[in-house]
Amino acid sequence: MINKLFLLGFFLLVQTVSVIAQANTRTYIKKDGVNGEIHSIYIENDRTSKYYDKILDFGFDKYDQASYSNSLEYFKEKNIRLTKIVVKDLPKEWITLKQYKGKFYVYHPCDFLFHYKVSINDTTFIDWTGEGPNGSKIISYKKISDQAAELKLTGVYEPVRTLIIHWIDQANGIAVFENTVNNDYELMIDAGKIKKVPIIINYCPTQKEMELNFGTPDYKKLLKRN
Repeated sequence: MINKLFLLGFFLLVQTVSVIAQANTRTYIKKDGVNGEIHSIYIENDRTSKYYDKILDFGFDKYDQASYSNSLEYFKEKNIRLTKIVVKDLPKEWITLKQYKGKFYVYHPCDFLFHYKVSINDTTFIDWTGEGPNGSKIISYKKISDQAAELKLTGVYEPVRTLIIHWIDQANGIAVFENTVNNDYELMIDAGKIKKVPIIINYCPTQKEMELNFGTPDYKKLLKRN
């Protein structure tokens, strides 16, 4: 009986320590739900968090394969041949990066419809959105300087597309993707280095909730860093 009580007490102590340790790694931005639903948004400083792996999934399921294959039909219809292009000195997988109160974070959304990432193979530049991966042909790649590189692309949604990748913190894998055709920008991080920054988690296990509004980064200010 004494041994059972000892084991029970030890188990409760371990659980308590675990809860306290977990709480110490989190900074809550929102900690309540609507109508009793569970919902919280918090900054997680534990770099071993399982949520990093969840936003880092580049695996193709059957729906992803269908989406990617559909995007390649455009090239068949236009008689555009995919050719191998060597892309040197550039990471092949990227995750969207956010700024919150001036600091950098990766973000685990409530709804992955709003999660953006990029992958590059030897023929295509792939935009991953909530609707699946969309491939664009890599026409050319060149390194402009130690801090910038250029990709010329074509695809079903953007027949003419030029991306300039501006490194703003190369040691931590952080860059700004500039689409010079439509004057659009995206803050990105090398997928292999996402654990260099903390993660914001939108935890919504029971129903869809609003995403955290990060606002638009000051890209002019960011580009002055490189």
